[in-house]
Amino acid sequence: MKKKAIIKISVMILACIAALMAVIPLQTAGKDGGAWMAELDDARELNSLAIPGTHDSGATHSIADLSGKCQSLAIDEQLTLGVRFFDIRLKLDHNELNVVHSFVDQDTRFDEVLADMVNYLTENPSEFIILSVKEDADPSSSDVDFTEKLESTLLACELVSRSTSLPKTVGEARGKIHIISRYADSTIGVPAYHGWADSTSFELGELYVQDRYQVDDAETKIRDIETALEIGAKKEYGLVLNFASCYYPDAFPPTYAGLPAHVINPWLTDNLPEREVCGVILCDFITSELCDAIIGDNFR
Repeated sequence: MKKKAIIKISVMILACIAALMAVIPLQTAGKDGGAWMAELDDARELNSLAIPGTHDSGATHSIADLSGKCQSLAIDEQLTLGVRFFDIRLKLDHNELNVVHSFVDQDTRFDEVLADMVNYLTENPSEFIILSVKEDADPSSSDVDFTEKLESTLLACELVSRSTSLPKTVGEARGKIHIISRYADSTIGVPAYHGWADSTSFELGELYVQDRYQVDDAETKIRDIETALEIGAKKEYGLVLNFASCYYPDAFPPTYAGLPAHVINPWLTDNLPEREVCGVILCDFITSELCDAIIGDNFR
């Protein structure tokens, strides 16, 4: 191979590495978010709150630690920042519930996630957690039903609410884990399996969901977020789930969540303090600065 060709290839490789480094948000554990809900009045309505959430909350690693990775912080670290909405994806494998992102195992068991949440609520009883649970991959090497296994696990946890609807007020919600059930044949939690539309915005019972995750550019996603913020401010739904997460289907290098988050997260941090925020903002690569921006809207 000629020297010029080798130099050209080397430059291209270095350019790709530089691009990857530029788009991945930094991991920041930040300050302790504390029990921020302790300052809320018991009568405060749930749909008036600005709640920090994470999309694919357990997806902390993936192919080459880039493709499919959505978070840099573990569940207990997210709780400490102030995150109160978690989007957990599961697979039943050898009769155990494991956290996954599609086909990628996240080396975390669901009972470990629940334990982190129970420990946090036990130490901070003024808080509450909303937990969305989805079956994200077909079972393997298992002879039990996914729903049966999941619900027996949830019902064994005293802090899990058995209700099939959301609490109306902060006082009703405190100290509990409230379930949004994105799996078939659920008997507890807000039913959200049938009717969950793909990569769009939609109504689903008491929920309004903005979840367009395939976009051409960050500006398109920001417009979706703004529209959902306007809908949330009207307080016509029990809760608005406003996903700030997305990816570019044709992007290169294939960093997926990291590339748009590099644009969207700073926009959220800068603009949310100037907006009326009602609902959950579900972020990729959550940071302390972004959490603080969302939480601060509750006390303006």
